Amino acid sequence: MKIRRLQKQLIAGALLSMATLAVGATYEAETQTLSTGAIIRDSAGVSGDRYVNSNGMTFSVTVDSAGIYDLVVKIWVKQYDWFNSSIYVNGGSTALATFLTNSPSLAFTPYTLTASGKLNAGKNTITVGGGVANFDFLTVEPHPKAVFDLDAAPVVPNATEAARKVKAFLTRNFGSKTIAGMMIGDNAFNYDYGNMRLIETCVPTDSCKVADSLTTFLGQEDIRLFKQKTGEYPALGGFDMLFATGGHSDEGWFRGYTDNNIRMARQLWNLGGIPAFTWHWKVGKDTVFYSKSKGFNNAACTDGVAGTSADNTCFNYTKAFTDKNCTDANTASTEYKSLMADLDSISKDFLQLQDSGVAAVWRPLHEAAGGWFWWGVGGSTCYKSLYRLVFDRMVNVNGVKNLIWTWNIERDPAIGYDFAALNPAWYPGDDVVDVIGVDIYNSSNDQKSNIGSFSKIVDAMGSKKVLALTENGPIPDVDSMATDGAVWSWWMPWYNTWGSGFLNQTADDVWAKNLKDPRVIGLGKMPGWANYTTNLAVGGRPAVSAVKMAVNGGMLTISSPDAVGFAIYDHLGHRIADHRQGPGTKAHDLRNLAKGLYVVQVKGDRTIATRRIAVY
Repeated sequence: MKIRRLQKQLIAGALLSMATLAVGATYEAETQTLSTGAIIRDSAGVSGDRYVNSNGMTFSVTVDSAGIYDLVVKIWVKQYDWFNSSIYVNGGSTALATFLTNSPSLAFTPYTLTASGKLNAGKNTITVGGGVANFDFLTVEPHPKAVFDLDAAPVVPNATEAARKVKAFLTRNFGSKTIAGMMIGDNAFNYDYGNMRLIETCVPTDSCKVADSLTTFLGQEDIRLFKQKTGEYPALGGFDMLFATGGHSDEGWFRGYTDNNIRMARQLWNLGGIPAFTWHWKVGKDTVFYSKSKGFNNAACTDGVAGTSADNTCFNYTKAFTDKNCTDANTASTEYKSLMADLDSISKDFLQLQDSGVAAVWRPLHEAAGGWFWWGVGGSTCYKSLYRLVFDRMVNVNGVKNLIWTWNIERDPAIGYDFAALNPAWYPGDDVVDVIGVDIYNSSNDQKSNIGSFSKIVDAMGSKKVLALTENGPIPDVDSMATDGAVWSWWMPWYNTWGSGFLNQTADDVWAKNLKDPRVIGLGKMPGWANYTTNLAVGGRPAVSAVKMAVNGGMLTISSPDAVGFAIYDHLGHRIADHRQGPGTKAHDLRNLAKGLYVVQVKGDRTIATRRIAVY
């Protein structure tokens, strides 16, 4: 078999700009066992090159050790060729691949399909499907593990103590432990419609329909079933503010649903858990948040049309800005006033929690690039302006300082339908995002780590943010996440109620195994917020400058005012050593390490520092 050796620079973002090269193997298509009808042709576009015209292509690949590998397939296409790629590893689940549209040229144009997949030690098969194409070669390289450089302080200026505790907790555990979450759908509560108030504790005169115990966070059907399946309660509880604004939001049941969300968030916090809020936002008196018919771009959404259909809203948020690029707010517009009224209303709900000393994870304007919500049909530039408008109104105008801001990356149909099409162009900026989340719904009992999506986010976004699985069906298995190096900060199955059934997509024995594992944090493993400390000043950042590192004569010297832990990573991002030291200055012997470049990452309560070092 002819193997061409290539060198490829590792992804700089994942390895903190390390200039290290990894050797990969390239398998020429013409050397493989070809399917019936396949034709070997000469010179697709490069002198002396050969390619295979075939309906799909299977490569036989041999690697020394099991792990995650980057797969790059080169093909040639002409105008009007169409190729919707899928890459299968060992006949199993699809690896992530780029979706190809037709070439813009009548001449041969090279395209590369990029994917990440788990290979076994020894022989493997890599199958590329999707139609007839001209296959050139496949390159296989070990996937570099990401080394994260995180900020333990919230992005919100002068964040509350509770918010600083949550962000520090997420940062400290990310990469080693995963928080177990669960979304609540159907919400049981009692409501006094005559006086428009939530009933927290019933008396005989209230004529309550639901027992008090079933209206609490622990008593909700989704949470009870989670406990039944896992033996533990979730540490992170998901609440949807879908009835907080929009049509009917001021009516009894709808207001009761929202009020009980706030009540349950307090209860969960007092139990030591983390509330997490999503917002399916219905604006003004609108009753729909969907844009299944392209939203305000729908032909029926002419000027002056404010209503909705069953699956589409005509609300055009871009009119809240003065120009098509949404550069400046148009404060006189009806759209702007509607947005601000809703933001002011929902801010009051979160200010109630803030006044109670409660913090929460907050995920507004989620899944935008997909285009199925009204905030996703105005393009990435306007979306980013809208997100920052939401942040400014809630934080700087209304004083909401108790939220951890989570942005939801999503597949963009403009560039594909698989998770290779996660589009970073919609990212609103490091200064307004604490956590990057993604929503992944695998088939039932598919417990894979979702390393492909994890790696795609790191490749596209860098390694400065905590990564979370903000919605999912079946949970990723804890062993799979650890083996693949894709340890999500949390996972959160969507609700089981309202006919959804997502808890049932993970087998009971898998539930029990994962919640018993010390690397999965259920409610019973939370430390309790009253005694949890961060040592971060209000509004401050970790004192990076307080840590000093130096290498001299094969000795690494670390100086820190606090006790710290530090890890050493090799050029592929593998953690090769862990150490701890107390306050002061201490030298550590590196002379047992092979010569080369390494990354040292130091973490303490008030310190985060990362540095590249050379050992010679």
